[in-house]
Amino acid sequence: MKMLMIVAREFMLDELEKLLRKNDITGYTILKEVTGKGKAGRVREKIFHTGTNVVILAVLPSDQVDKAIGALKTFVTARADASHGQLCPLKLFSLPCEELI
Repeated sequence: MKMLMIVAREFMLDELEKLLRKNDITGYTILKEVTGKGKAGRVREKIFHTGTNVVILAVLPSDQVDKAIGALKTFVTARADASHGQLCPLKLFSLPCEELI
């Protein structure tokens, strides 16, 4: 099993949930209003800035991981093309995962 961790701007959440459902990913956890600092700069709380992040955690069987990664890469490419090459504010991480309880 693997855990995918998607970090994206909160305004993309509806689209990302549709993408997950379309790719048969029905179980995931969403952490909202996540702040921090990365390559795109500082993401602040809504009081100061209009765009916080969300983190989506999804544990997938190994045979489903490549399909999900491919779908997310296609999503990022389509958004970059639609915004004339501007980077899509989304990061994807994969971690090994073992269910213990």
